[in-house]
Amino acid sequence: MAQSTIAAKIDDVERSYRMPEGDKIKAYLAAHRETADILLEARPHIELQFGCSTVVELRIPRDYEGDPQGELLAMIQSHQDADAALDRFDRLWDEWWGEASGHSESWPLYIGVEYAGEPVQ
Repeated sequence: MAQSTIAAKIDDVERSYRMPEGDKIKAYLAAHRETADILLEARPHIELQFGCSTVVELRIPRDYEGDPQGELLAMIQSHQDADAALDRFDRLWDEWWGEASGHSESWPLYIGVEYAGEPVQ
């Protein structure tokens, strides 16, 4: 039962986030089950600040190499200028991530924002 629950959560994460290295990220989430929970919790908070159509890309740092203490990056793709994007990230921090990131289950996760270029028309 627990295995099917984590599989369902990983499927939910896959629907909510861009995962360029899908197999590696799925394996990471299977090994760090609580990270899937925090990612699912994060999505509505990110959407509140950056919009419902905002892409968030999950990445494993290049030096991961199966490190069980490795980190996962959730990079919010913003089309806004740097000041506006950082203001929104500050609100995300103030309203949710600042407190949530203090919980031990969120430690391997880093949420950041990066410029994604001009939106495609």
